[in-house]
Amino acid sequence: MGTPAARKPASLAVRFGLGFAKLLAGLVVALVVFAVGTFFQVRGALPPYSGHVEVQGLKAPVEILRDKNAVPHIIAGSIEDAAFGLGFVHAQDRFWQMEFLRRLGQGRLSEIVPPALVGQGLVATDRTMRGLGLYRAAQSSVAALSPSTRSILDAYSAGVNAWLADDDRQYGLELTLVRLLTGGRYRPDKWQPADSIVWQKLMALTLDGNWRAELLRLSELRKIGEDGVKFLMGPPGDSRDATLALVNEALQGIDLEKLYRATDNIATRKREASNEWVLSGAHTVSGKPLLANDPHLGFGFPGIWYLARLVGPGFDIRGASAPGGPGVVLGHNASIGWGFTTTNLDSQDLFIERIDPTDPNRYLTPDGARPFGGRDETINVLWGRPVKMHIRSTRHGVVINDFMPRTDELAGQGHVLALQATALDGADTSIEGFLRIGLAQNWDDFLDATRKIVTPMQNIVYADTSGNIGLVAPGRVPIRRQGDGSMPSPGWTGDHDWASFVPFDELPRTFNPASGIIVNANARLVPDDYRHFISRDWAEPYRQRRANQLLREVDRHPVYGMIAIQADNLSPDAAEILPVLLKAPPRDARAAKVQDMMGRWNRFMLADRPEPLIYTAWLFELQRELLADEVGKDIYADLAAPNVPLLLRILRDRPQWCDDRTTAQVESCDDIIARSLDAALDDIAREQGTDIESWQWGRAHDAAHKHPLFDGIPLLRDIASVRYPADGGAQTLNRATPAFRGARPFEAVHGATYRAIYDFSDLDNSRFAIPLGESGNLFSRWSHNFVTGWRNFSYIFIAGTTAELQRGAVGTIRLSPPNR
Repeated sequence: MGTPAARKPASLAVRFGLGFAKLLAGLVVALVVFAVGTFFQVRGALPPYSGHVEVQGLKAPVEILRDKNAVPHIIAGSIEDAAFGLGFVHAQDRFWQMEFLRRLGQGRLSEIVPPALVGQGLVATDRTMRGLGLYRAAQSSVAALSPSTRSILDAYSAGVNAWLADDDRQYGLELTLVRLLTGGRYRPDKWQPADSIVWQKLMALTLDGNWRAELLRLSELRKIGEDGVKFLMGPPGDSRDATLALVNEALQGIDLEKLYRATDNIATRKREASNEWVLSGAHTVSGKPLLANDPHLGFGFPGIWYLARLVGPGFDIRGASAPGGPGVVLGHNASIGWGFTTTNLDSQDLFIERIDPTDPNRYLTPDGARPFGGRDETINVLWGRPVKMHIRSTRHGVVINDFMPRTDELAGQGHVLALQATALDGADTSIEGFLRIGLAQNWDDFLDATRKIVTPMQNIVYADTSGNIGLVAPGRVPIRRQGDGSMPSPGWTGDHDWASFVPFDELPRTFNPASGIIVNANARLVPDDYRHFISRDWAEPYRQRRANQLLREVDRHPVYGMIAIQADNLSPDAAEILPVLLKAPPRDARAAKVQDMMGRWNRFMLADRPEPLIYTAWLFELQRELLADEVGKDIYADLAAPNVPLLLRILRDRPQWCDDRTTAQVESCDDIIARSLDAALDDIAREQGTDIESWQWGRAHDAAHKHPLFDGIPLLRDIASVRYPADGGAQTLNRATPAFRGARPFEAVHGATYRAIYDFSDLDNSRFAIPLGESGNLFSRWSHNFVTGWRNFSYIFIAGTTAELQRGAVGTIRLSPPNR
């Protein structure tokens, strides 16, 4: 269901021509894929889960037992050999995913996927990533790691390369198609430690990221002025908004919206949301802590996480690993457990650099003019001409204007924009910190490990078998001389420079709080009197409030109580805004009937009910009515996700925004609320008919785990991607956030990508779940085997002795050094 603002007229001939071309292209690719798939079936290209392989790089033999769910239990004599085994199984099941993520970080996707087929946005993505220099920073960071961490990364890389070593190896349907598209020239590069680090930096770029939000605010500034921008930003923060006029004047000549669009890609879009809570033994049936965690990220095929267990002398680590990474990111060992939510740290600032009026190759600083740094990049484009770039840099960082194809259009009146970000740090030891968490045995070990984390800043909850619970939010938090980094700041004065970073001992932390309960769902982490600025972009408080409410309603929780809370579908925001919306007089009998229905709604976002669909569509239309004419439809596209606190503030404090500037009459807020409901109902009726009682949220709100290559091809979409009707919404604990854009604006694209509950009375009783399966191979039975269980909140165990595992194993691989 689209919105009226999103629809553009097109002639029948144009629409038929585009549709036929898309169908023809899809048919051609589908035939190729079918042929390749048939070849796979004949050739037996699925990786073997049993056998004996002699490999270079091991200290001693490694045994990999695949349990009944194909989860690998890697039994090794050292943590390095366990990392080797993890690299081997990651490559077996997910190498094409690893390759695409590596190339995304490198800015090299256009080398293997022709933009002529998928669109020029791929070249823009490569330009942005090459301009940021993310992979260069990952390469530099290798030297900052301790020898022990480097040895784990080297071992992991050797494990990946051991799988790739067979010249006749099949790397999956996707890379076989790449090989065909490249005329047989494609061969994967050997895996390197920097390839693992770049995954962590990609996460930092999106989880901590707000630099593109600064660009968006600059565009808003031109539309609605300083006062309007301040209102949209809302409290809290110390933005030193007196600089806004100066900022606006300095950047008058820069096409900010064009720059914003050009840098929009999967790696730069801001992501947020996750749930975590930990209970002390005083609040559990067992008398020992329970820790629950479900990180929320974008849906996709294959999933982000890969379940694994690493076992050896002094370690037994279980949980979610990330293909490309050498350890378990989220999970528990035999002594402690941990979980993450993102803090939404503002660790990315744009600085306006003033070009020296006497020399365009220099820029001004507090100490006088300096020459720009510079580097040249060449992007090789499959089936196209190479793209050459020259990237300038200043004392703050890279000049983002240079990411665009024609820099002259963005030159402005003697100014450019430079980005400073901890994600671009070339001495980043974060991967060492994350790896050491998995080896920690107690709170002190855990804290020592987190000292190494630079980015992304995470709220890390903790529990251990001794009964302790805690939280720390480690990361490199900038201390600015002035302001909070919410808007680009003048770079030539030095007034807004980063002076230092918050000392580790002053970062948010708690250990064994008196309440015995710690909850975070991305909402505000610190009290108003906390002395350092972290963010003004906290998530709405609804999920955090709901989790706190449910945890405090029961004196002592069992494990299944944690599952019930993760499955909760109540949308608390509706209690705040529905009473306001229902005060508006209905415009006809249909609206009156719907208002009566919504007044009786229990606020649960269930897939088989009409109320969640009506509620979401109503908010979607209301936000469009209130903002689109104020900021313009291009900017509004990035403000389309309904924000209940903002809507309430507009209705209360900015009633003049209720007036539609595009009409002659003056509309009241009641007029706009009623008109929004009518528009929402009309849109739903076009898709689901006029019988309101038969409408279903799940028909519009399917969880879309899209294949990044094949989802756009109609004949392959249903084979390659996974979709199913989904409960939940943007503010439920069982989060399933709609896209709020495109032809299906309510399609769920963001939510839980891993669910876990760790039971510290018996860690073998811990529960784990991922949405799809371990394999990234479409033809594997292990690529979708978790879907039904995920939808039903059915979890698996990752436990068992070697003897127990062997009885139910789907396969066992023995890796050994040569001649042993």
